[in-house]
Amino acid sequence: MTSIKLFIKETQQIGPLHVWPLKVTGVSRHTYSVPPFGDKLIFSEYDDGDGGRVNVIEVHNPTEEDFVIPSGWIVGANLLQVRTFNHSELVKAGESILADVSCVEKGRWGEGQNETDGGRAPLSVIGAGWDYDAERKFWVIDRNSRQSRVWNQVSRQESRSGVRSTSSLQQIMTEDSEQAAVQSRIQQISRNSLKIYDEQNGFLVAVDGEPLLMEVFSDSRNIEKTIQETIRGISFDIAHLDFEPALDGDVRRFVEEANLGGLNPIQIDDWASQFAGGNHGVDTKATKDRHGLLIHSISLNRRHRILMEV
Repeated sequence: MTSIKLFIKETQQIGPLHVWPLKVTGVSRHTYSVPPFGDKLIFSEYDDGDGGRVNVIEVHNPTEEDFVIPSGWIVGANLLQVRTFNHSELVKAGESILADVSCVEKGRWGEGQNETDGGRAPLSVIGAGWDYDAERKFWVIDRNSRQSRVWNQVSRQESRSGVRSTSSLQQIMTEDSEQAAVQSRIQQISRNSLKIYDEQNGFLVAVDGEPLLMEVFSDSRNIEKTIQETIRGISFDIAHLDFEPALDGDVRRFVEEANLGGLNPIQIDDWASQFAGGNHGVDTKATKDRHGLLIHSISLNRRHRILMEV
């Protein structure tokens, strides 16, 4: 049974962020790697006979290891435009998948060169275009509005430092990491101060005294870089450096509402199935192995100001 332990004494302040290390027991023993990928995965346009499509790409894994791609991960590579993953994806060794994505670069549909790994998108981009389904009792993507709502959030990010030729989120985040004072300071503190503990396989981030995100990786060997990139993404949704600690009771309440032990199946597979749940205020997505043990999960606090009206 999945159980979550908060490392209360080891909580960390990363600028205005309050970071809580987590130890989650009862998770899968399935091994995998996480970003960054470098040249280990191959990303390409999916051509179904009419050319590439904005909302889907092909991911090929030629290696002998499995990979988990967290939702919101940005990829450029040789794609016709930069994309971000709508869902977390698990890509088995030697196999290919068709991944559900959104465009985070306007004004280009053609050859170009971009870094393969663009890091993780801001939470306002990841959370844009999802609505709560009261009947199914979890958050679902709105296919009619997801892309336009993502572009709205990319435009908001771009307004900080001026319009680019293709409005590329990858370019915006790279340049603003060096120029924008708040984003640069948060990332500097994170690089210098963030600690990952031996038994830690998850983390929870609070902003303005409220929990914002909780994520769990059953295979925690290489999660530090992914956590760093998540903090980097969150920094683009913050306009100040003021710190307000999250209360222990509020954090525990958020963990309970995430309801990792009571999620609803949305896609059943013979080796890794997708689940969703939470409630109107908390949005949880998870992948479990064939034994029902957690491989990966992410929970968003939809009541947080950062995710309101996205």
